Amino acid sequence: MHAVHAGYTIIARLKDDCVGRVRELLAEFRAHPERMPFASALTTHFATATVLDAQRYGDEELPATLMLATSFWGPSRAHEDDLVRTLGSALRALFSHCEGFPASCSDAELVRFLRAHRHADTFYSGMHHLTREDVLRHDELRAAIETFVDQQQATDGFAGCSAGALRREIQRFVMREPTLAWAQAPWQPAPNSWLARQWRSALVLALGGIYVLALVGCTVALAFSDSTTLPLVVACGWLALIIPLFAVFALVVGVWDAERQQRYTAGRQPDADVRSLAATQCRPVINEMTIANRIKDGAARPLVLRIALWIVARAAEGVPRLFPKGINIPTVATARWVAIDRGRRLVFISNFTNAAEPYVRDFIDIRLGAMRINLSFGFGDGYPVTEWIVRRGAVEDPNGFINVVHANQRHTELWYCPYDHLSIDNIKRNRAIREGLFGTVTETEAKAWLQLL
Repeated sequence: MHAVHAGYTIIARLKDDCVGRVRELLAEFRAHPERMPFASALTTHFATATVLDAQRYGDEELPATLMLATSFWGPSRAHEDDLVRTLGSALRALFSHCEGFPASCSDAELVRFLRAHRHADTFYSGMHHLTREDVLRHDELRAAIETFVDQQQATDGFAGCSAGALRREIQRFVMREPTLAWAQAPWQPAPNSWLARQWRSALVLALGGIYVLALVGCTVALAFSDSTTLPLVVACGWLALIIPLFAVFALVVGVWDAERQQRYTAGRQPDADVRSLAATQCRPVINEMTIANRIKDGAARPLVLRIALWIVARAAEGVPRLFPKGINIPTVATARWVAIDRGRRLVFISNFTNAAEPYVRDFIDIRLGAMRINLSFGFGDGYPVTEWIVRRGAVEDPNGFINVVHANQRHTELWYCPYDHLSIDNIKRNRAIREGLFGTVTETEAKAWLQLL
């Protein structure tokens, strides 16, 4: 089974007058994690649960909503079964406050509810192909090796050893330790992992390539054919290709016109509010951030936002042959963007290394980074004025971007993280140690591997 990561985001409308009770219930789960035992759901890396309050969008009331979002590894069906098996009673208690949830539902009905309320998201992971067990065992391996090396160095046990000889001594140590026997097996992603991660991009490339090649072929064939039907087919084919491009251009022009009319930009938030948020994000290594906001006015924006997030999603998962590794965000373990309420609201969730303020500023320290932030966050209400979606915005007003983050950051009611002692950099280095432990390497490669310890 593959260990590709994905997001499972559940968006469910709350019943009237249930917001307070759901917040109380999430607080109880936070205080008593055994009542919602994510630790027993072994396919789960991270989990966030929070309430999104009702908001106005023009003349429309956006409802109070429960959001439960997990970052998981493996097939989604296996994750659903895992959640229902280990968290079934807690999920039933939580979803009983949501509209359309069947009382006293069976496991099969609970799965159907999860699937019916799963919402598409743009998901990024910096730790693909790792199960939770992999992450924890890799950390144990590194700790065991470091302890062994420290003990040997204390008695000059490695005096005069070359890098290759030292690595062989470490290999012998690992092979002697029964608890580390698993580390002797070669590690690599499952054979179908690339398809599980990039099948959407592969499908778009395949279908798009076939369509364009067929269209070009038919166009060339016009010169050699007397068919009366072929010209009509070719004309319709080119129109089907051109009209969507014009439609997207028209939408972008609509956003550009709305950009010129923007009058409100979020200001600096009260210091007490910023300190209150910062106090929830001062854990030693890994922190979590949830931002939720209505988007700016403009008829075109909800659709253009979803198109933009679709593009970001393809970049995040990678494009076969063209961009196979996807994007890399060094400080982020997992992140997701979710356009809910038909694109009227945008939610962002991140599990990241270090404190929130420097983490957020990392994205806007260069012009290209600020332009990317404009693409993924610039639709939010109060965001600094953009131009053609990616220009201006955080490029010219980085503090304005920070103000929007502070204004719309949520006090997350419930967060689960099994790696509170590990940064994403630790996780990646530990995997590299395991990958390079065995196998033939040069002296230079052995030195590079030892520097990971």
